[in-house]
Amino acid sequence: MPRSSLAGTGFHRIWAGESISLVGAQVTYFAMPLVAVLSLHANAFDMGLLNAAGSLAVLLLGPSIGVWADRREQRGAMIGANLARCLLLAAVPVAWYLGALNLPLLLVVAFGVGALSLLFDSAMASYVPALVGKDRLLPANSWMQSSVSVADTAGPGLAGVLVQVLGAPLAVAVDALSYLASTVALVGSPRSRGKAAPDEHDDETHWQAVRHGLRMVLRDGVQRPLVLAAAHFNFFTAMFFALYILYLVRSLHFSPLLIGLLNVAGGVAGLAGAAISNRLTARYGYGPVLALAYALPGGAAILVPLAGRVDLVPGAVLVALSSAVWSGSVVVNLILSESVKQTVVPHAYLGRATSVIRFVSFGVEPIGALLASGLVALGLGLGGTMLLASVGVGTSSLWLVVTGVHRLRHVAPPEETDQVNLLQTGIVSEEH
Repeated sequence: MPRSSLAGTGFHRIWAGESISLVGAQVTYFAMPLVAVLSLHANAFDMGLLNAAGSLAVLLLGPSIGVWADRREQRGAMIGANLARCLLLAAVPVAWYLGALNLPLLLVVAFGVGALSLLFDSAMASYVPALVGKDRLLPANSWMQSSVSVADTAGPGLAGVLVQVLGAPLAVAVDALSYLASTVALVGSPRSRGKAAPDEHDDETHWQAVRHGLRMVLRDGVQRPLVLAAAHFNFFTAMFFALYILYLVRSLHFSPLLIGLLNVAGGVAGLAGAAISNRLTARYGYGPVLALAYALPGGAAILVPLAGRVDLVPGAVLVALSSAVWSGSVVVNLILSESVKQTVVPHAYLGRATSVIRFVSFGVEPIGALLASGLVALGLGLGGTMLLASVGVGTSSLWLVVTGVHRLRHVAPPEETDQVNLLQTGIVSEEH
């Protein structure tokens, strides 16, 4: 669907602001671990804690945040989340300047940003379909994931330059400023039509709403396998990336600038993935493409520990290739998974559905990250632990194969009223 189909909806203003903030988030994605490694001399256990902190917020607060987002005006919730993230991230360079930077502060910032990002994403999951309509979700999500890929392209290189020139703590300030830019875009965007949840369910208690969100996702024959596959994938991804920066710096002796430049390959591949996702889905269907998108990153991840067995230049090529295959696959996965969710879930429940999916699929990340640290301490080593995590990542596609979701060709939206009635009785159809 051409870009003009989204014109006049207000979507492109949101897309522009989100693109800016995503570039800033990529800077922090690389800068925060480098703050820990270079400024605080963190070890493998420290890196596991830092990696776990952001996803721990999802584990502890996930479903509740989704209900909260559904019951409030989405644009206001997104603006509040942006401003709060800006303030939290600004604390890192300020603390560094005052000589008060330490690991506990980084953990608090990571936890807070993780919670606020879930709030923002849960609200946006309802806001975007309201702007564009369900018939334009796939192109809208492709544009959103294109933003992720642009950020993956520009962010790592920018992060490498900023860390090399300014130092990692000051690089985090760029992300803080990017959330201000995103807020400006939101302020000028169309206001959402009140809260997402319909008035007839206002008397539903908070925990009843949480339970409805869990049932809606976990009793659905398509969403449940996708969520379990995502949880499997993210568990081993957390193991892998808890050690990724540490391995590149300590074992491969890559500079921050080189790390950033090599990961630009991932952004370029992500753009390609966003560009071809519609055509892949039209030709092969949702299921086959999703199954492949879950399997490919495992093979890509293996290339990183293998880079430790060769010289610097071929090792750098392997890391760049790994980043490209990983990012291209993940972008396609995210576009299709988001489109499935926004098609089959009634609009009034998109916020809590998003948070439930994040709760299940991201909630395992603290365990994976801490397990990685434990395996290193037990003697498996950085490379061995990353190799084990790589195999785990690749096997996540088995959830789709075992349940038959890999044969899914099309996704049809259920009748909104029927789905809401089923939710109220706790019975959700497993067929679409």
